This record gives sequence, C-alpha cells and structure tokens, in this order.
Amino acid sequence: MNIGVLGSGFIANIFVENSKMYKDFKLYAIWGRHEEKIKKFDGFKVYTTNLNEFLSDPNIDVVYVALPNSLHYEYAYLALKAGKHVMLEKPFCQNQIQAKALIKYAKKHKLLLFETIMTKYIPAYNKSMTYLDSLGDIRIIDMSFCQYSRKYDKFKNGEILPAFNYKLAGGALMDIGVYMIHYVVGMFGKPKKVEYKPNIERNVDTSGILYLDYGKFKATLVCGKDCKAPAYALVQGDKGYIKCNSTVSRCANYEIVLNNGETKRIKGIDEEFAGWKPMYGEFIKLYKNKDFEKCYEYLNETLIVQQVLDKARESAKLKF
Repeated sequence: MNIGVLGSGFIANIFVENSKMYKDFKLYAIWGRHEEKIKKFDGFKVYTTNLNEFLSDPNIDVVYVALPNSLHYEYAYLALKAGKHVMLEKPFCQNQIQAKALIKYAKKHKLLLFETIMTKYIPAYNKSMTYLDSLGDIRIIDMSFCQYSRKYDKFKNGEILPAFNYKLAGGALMDIGVYMIHYVVGMFGKPKKVEYKPNIERNVDTSGILYLDYGKFKATLVCGKDCKAPAYALVQGDKGYIKCNSTVSRCANYEIVLNNGETKRIKGIDEEFAGWKPMYGEFIKLYKNKDFEKCYEYLNETLIVQQVLDKARESAKLKF
C-alpha cells in the first residue's frame, strides 16, 4: 500500500522510521506546511506543501495523520472524503461528536479508519486478559503513567509547544491518560461514572487523577507530564491480582499472583515503540483482507474512550 503522511513533527518521524520494518508500507507522499521540514524526510516520492495536490493524488492508498490533536478531525475527514483509508494518531479526536462523524463517514463509504493506539494490540496485554476470570470479583484498579516531559521545562519558561497547548487539545489526559483509558476500557468496557482532578497551569492539565466508577469496582488512573515515577497497572480481585510493571503503552513484564499461591509471568518487550509492530501488523491485515467489520469493531472501543475523555474534561471544566 502507498502511504501518504500528513505532518512533519515528532510522531511523523517515528512513523517513517518504523514503517521501514514493513514491506507492505510504501512511503509515497508527505505533506507539511514548511518545505524545509518535509524535505528532511527520506524515502518519499512526493514532497508537497499543497494539501489539495496531496489529497487528490490517486497513488495514495492510506493517509497517516500525524498532526496536533486539534487537527485530527479536520484532516482525517478530508482524507476520507478524498477516498483514502486513514490511520489516525491517538487521541482519535477532540470530542465524541467529531469521532462519531468520522466513523459514520468511514462506514458509509467503506473505508478503513484506524486509531493508532499501541496498547490494544500488544500480545502481553491481550494474554493478561485471559487471566481476569481467575481474579474473582474485581475490586480495585490502580495505575500510574507519569513521564516528565522535556517540553515541560520549555512550558515553564513560557514556550508553549503543542503537547502543552490547550488550544491544540494538548495536556496530560489527552497525551498519556488516553493509554490508560484504553487499557481499562479494553478489559471492562464503559464505566458508569467519570471524574478527573487535574493540576492545571495556563489552562492545560499538566498532570491529574482520573476516577472511573464501574459500580462493583473502581479505577484510579494517575497521569503526568510534569513529574516522574515508576509506571504500573494493577488489577485487583478478591482472589488475586494482575500487575503490569511498565507503562501501559508498552505492557511489558506482567505478573499474575493468586491468593492460593499460584503465580504466572508474562514477558513483553519493554521498549518505547515495541507496540507499533503488532499495531501496524493488524492494520496491514485489515487492509489486505478488506476486513471493514473488524476495523469498525475496534472503533467501538475508540468511541467509548472518546466519551470517557469528554466526561473527564467536562468534570474538570477543561476546554480546548
């Protein structure tokens, strides 16, 4: 498949480098506002600052949207409207209204629309779920994902980059919290109640605590870009627990410990972008098999996550 990339920032760089692992991905075109930035990329046949030229190119099969969060909906919609399949970076959209509109259009026109969220496709994460029943009744979920961002230093000094720009839908919840929400929703579905208590600086959440109420059990998710601590995810039941000893974007090094003394281990790959391989492997499979139904099934989870994000921001009065 011929890939067209929208954007020239950090994530676009990572995608271009990782795409070389897949013989099915053919880098074809890249679009950006600044010619000097897109020219730094290797391997493309077409470099353009003309969006219409990019979208109307019949040789592009799939568009990868690697733009700031606030632009996801607009550019994904334009790509779908141009008849392209779309891989859309997390978080999917700014809100569920946008998410529903994209999904509706993709379904109507039989186009693949795929949120690039690593957690869902990591083998260790999926294997860990096979042990959930052995935990008995789930009582508490507790997880933390805090990574001190180098961009936070610049933020404190007055330089506002997209990750900390509320006007571009930045912040800890949208950048890091979304991984944890996918982790929990992937296991247990939609929560009954959502509340977010953030630390706010210059209208953006630099860290915060997200509370998900599932009725019979509760989940507490701590995310931060202004602090750092060991990451983990702990699912506790009345018969044992499952602990992931890594960020939920990596899902590596699991331990399952039951009250009867039985223990299990699941070893994953504890590398920052290890989850890209299974994630893009799944997209390639969907594309080759034209498996629209499976793709749209994944979007059901995406939409629930989007609804949780909306409720979280609403509870904290966070506005973009």
